[in-house]
Amino acid sequence: MNLRPVGPMPLSGQIHRQLMDAILDGTLTGALPSERELAETFGANRHAVREAIKRLQQGNLVEVNQGGATRVLDIPAHAGLDLLPELVIARGTFNDEATVGVLELRACIGADAARLCAERSPHVGAQLLDLLPHDAMSDAELAATGAAYWTALVTGTNSLPYRLALNTLMAGLEAIDDSPTAKHFMAALRDESRRTADLEQLARAITRSDPAAAHATATRLLNTSITAVRNAADRP
Repeated sequence: MNLRPVGPMPLSGQIHRQLMDAILDGTLTGALPSERELAETFGANRHAVREAIKRLQQGNLVEVNQGGATRVLDIPAHAGLDLLPELVIARGTFNDEATVGVLELRACIGADAARLCAERSPHVGAQLLDLLPHDAMSDAELAATGAAYWTALVTGTNSLPYRLALNTLMAGLEAIDDSPTAKHFMAALRDESRRTADLEQLARAITRSDPAAAHATATRLLNTSITAVRNAADRP
């Protein structure tokens, strides 16, 4: 592990970030050092170390054994979707491969949500038509309108699990947006959000209760960002 002393701003958060990065990149496996050893390494107090480990435990990244060693857990077997933002931005560096995986998950959920919305809530189509972007929108307005569009569509599935999945994905996108290394990713999402013709076609498919067309249109629309991120990653 390449751990280093932390600075004066919230210590537990900085310790958590370093430990989590080390777990995600595979340099920290097996048993964690003791609280005392970690406190000495980070130049921090044991309370801050304990709080950091508690956050790792809440994220199902470690297993805390009372009176025994705290052990790193297998990520695929134990972690949840709330880890997605951390996979995409690790050690401050944007991970294109992980991002494509997130976008593929988003495309699957979004396309099926469009299908379900067309089957169950065709009236939502009119709401979606009112949320189409226009050229005069700023990037912030575009993001807000896009979020409202997909929130309305997913709500139209009448499925709480799909709505919760959307919340997780949107929280991840907000975290990614804060990274200066993710500019090409956010540009791809903005380009997708400006595809007014596809968004309108999707809304009209929902309005006429055409689940097959809604699924196909949403798949085509959401796959544009996957292609854009892959192409950006391939450029030198």
